[in-house]
Amino acid sequence: MSYFSHNRKIEESSKIYLEQNSKQPESDFILKCFREPSPKQKLIALSIRRAIARLREIDEEFIHSESSFEDLDLLQFWNLCGDAGFNTTIFVEAIQVEIGFQFTESQLNNAAVKDPDLNSTMKIYEFIQDFYKWYASLSE
Repeated sequence: MSYFSHNRKIEESSKIYLEQNSKQPESDFILKCFREPSPKQKLIALSIRRAIARLREIDEEFIHSESSFEDLDLLQFWNLCGDAGFNTTIFVEAIQVEIGFQFTESQLNNAAVKDPDLNSTMKIYEFIQDFYKWYASLSE
């Protein structure tokens, strides 16, 4: 497959994803993640949403809290989730950039967060809740 046909296929897949997914308002996204969100929970929810979108350069409003990581498989980078070749490190780095916090190697090695690569049917809101529990425990 040539470089141009590969890029065309990526663009077509992204277009299909965007056609299949309407925009989810920020407030709806947050409330699906946390019933009565604190400012810190809002920060985490929106940061992870931005990180997911950023890895494929799409508008974050197209990332739905009820979607599973498997539902993102039309998008480049996310199409490898659940397969050999998915790079969890890149996802973690994107989250760190969005949160504005650099985790230590020790914190990451002891993270009690389900890996989307190994749990591709996990919903995004479930990942956000799981991540938040771990993140909040770091400051205890």
